[in-house]
Amino acid sequence: MWLEDATVEDWAVATAVVVVVSLAVGSFAVDVSAATPDPVPFEDTVELGASMETEQAAAHRDLSIPKAEIFYSQYRFVVGYAGVGQAVAALNEPGREQQFGYPLAVYVSDYSEVTPTCRDDGSLTASRRPDWVAAQDATFVVGSDARIPSGPVVVPFASPDSAAAFADRCGGETVDWATLRERDFELLRATDVRERVDDRRALADRRVEALAPTLDRPVSVVVGRDAPTIQAAVDAAPPNTTVLVPAGTYREEVRIAKPVTVRGQNASLVGSGNGTVVRVTADRVTLTGLAISGVGNATLNRTTRTEGTDGTGGWDTKILHSYGGGDAGVAAVNASSLLVADVTVETPANGILLRRSEGTVVRDVTVNGTAEWRDGFMGVIAMNAPVVVQDSTLRGGRDGVYLHRAHGTVVRNNTFLSGRFGTHLMYTSDTLVADNRARGQLYSGIVVMTEPTGNAVVGNDVRHSGSGIATAGSRSYVAENVVVGTRRGITTNAVQSLYEHNVLYDNEVGVVAENVIPSNRVVGNDFVANDRHATAGTGPLRIYTHDGRGNYWAGAYDMAGTAATLDRAYSPTDAVDRRLHRTDAAVTLSAAPSVRGVRALRGTTPGFRKASIVDLAPLRDPANPGLLASARNETEPGGAPA
Repeated sequence: MWLEDATVEDWAVATAVVVVVSLAVGSFAVDVSAATPDPVPFEDTVELGASMETEQAAAHRDLSIPKAEIFYSQYRFVVGYAGVGQAVAALNEPGREQQFGYPLAVYVSDYSEVTPTCRDDGSLTASRRPDWVAAQDATFVVGSDARIPSGPVVVPFASPDSAAAFADRCGGETVDWATLRERDFELLRATDVRERVDDRRALADRRVEALAPTLDRPVSVVVGRDAPTIQAAVDAAPPNTTVLVPAGTYREEVRIAKPVTVRGQNASLVGSGNGTVVRVTADRVTLTGLAISGVGNATLNRTTRTEGTDGTGGWDTKILHSYGGGDAGVAAVNASSLLVADVTVETPANGILLRRSEGTVVRDVTVNGTAEWRDGFMGVIAMNAPVVVQDSTLRGGRDGVYLHRAHGTVVRNNTFLSGRFGTHLMYTSDTLVADNRARGQLYSGIVVMTEPTGNAVVGNDVRHSGSGIATAGSRSYVAENVVVGTRRGITTNAVQSLYEHNVLYDNEVGVVAENVIPSNRVVGNDFVANDRHATAGTGPLRIYTHDGRGNYWAGAYDMAGTAATLDRAYSPTDAVDRRLHRTDAAVTLSAAPSVRGVRALRGTTPGFRKASIVDLAPLRDPANPGLLASARNETEPGGAPA
């Protein structure tokens, strides 16, 4: 984990006053003579480390995840790490003590008395939940075969003999705490995600290009000439050829179990209104030039199914068979490299449903869902495999694109109109959501849930939605987005993440900092014309500055100077500063000596840090003038960009 590098001391004015107030704040002051705190249940910590997917898969398979918890001197919560390597990386991060203070105590799981074993695949199990042991008293097994669903783990023991015995069984070496602290645990960082954005775009390009030749397969069967129906034509067509569907209306439902292309010439395919219209069960099928309607209205599979496996753990079998079991215009199950291009779907349920259909590309598609989101379902739903969704318009229904464990998906250049969510990520990591437009979403343009990792949300334009972009999880990159006219522009529930070069314009609140652990970097963003530029929940002071550079806050000022950054720090959560862009009276009040003194104390004293954000080096001019100009442009009636 990394933190902003700016020091709180830069925000100080009078050290002597700080010392006096620190002694008076009671529970927030650090008593260095106090006894070492006892460990707490892991459920009572503020948790970092494993994603919800990892935890669910581990619980389903009765696996054990070694944990750590750290008590910091200037942080009121105990921080829990799902993974000892995560804790070591956090302790070794530069700037850690500036924000949290020094570690009062570190505890790790003790596997000495819980019979740890490695299954044939290395999965770590234990007979019961481990107790705690102080990290400095533990012996650690590193480099063993022991694994959890997210990868290798460090296994700690109170007993050196137990550690040695485990290493004999599962491999690896034993080390003490001091030696472990010297190890470099190379964890994904938000800056790594930033560097991989272009690679993700290029991978999507390759996936699209790989399927383009299927649009030019030779015609083998023409409906109406060589076969009476589309289904009969599909059945008769040799693999890797095209079924040509002339203009007209075809009232049938089609099942495709071979690699063929079905190419309509402005053809309408109308189902019975009681099920899925096109069902694909073969690889490398292509659908193009079709208008699909007559979809059934089942949004969920109401039959409880708990048997079977999804091939990667089975904990989400119920989700697959319920969310992935409704009706759709096009449904593909275990069918890789499907191409759906230039297709329109009118649906009271799903538009395109994809389960374990890796490499599928959905492009130039229009899905028209229900006007009331509760009545419909997803425009495109992809589960348990990466896909590409691009250049499409997804209107109404619940979510434009819904992803479940679809790691590595790319959602780009789409337009989302008048649904519940534009793009909705569940248990999905390493995904790129880029250059989409969302208008009039009831709840959020883009929402990331269930604590995934490594997602990139870049270049999107969200307007007039309940929320703009709501992110959760860790180590994500949120950049170059424009959010206009929402109640909450960007919500930073994520941790260890990078928010840069976003424009928050004319929102009720520009940024809502709800994450309890202030581990994000927020820099180079423009806050203009918002009712409030930012609000913060409980937690230590959040410093929105990095390398001597902060953000542009309309209303922030200094008394003189021409430097790129202002010499006066700005706090959007300060009672006076937050009004600077709304009233001239706030400027006069902010210059009063008493106000300046309180602001200084709030920046340096732990007891005054609750719900606070400070930018130590506000920018004099907008950081993103082109995006800001775009944000100021009005949209046309109906939600289309001007």
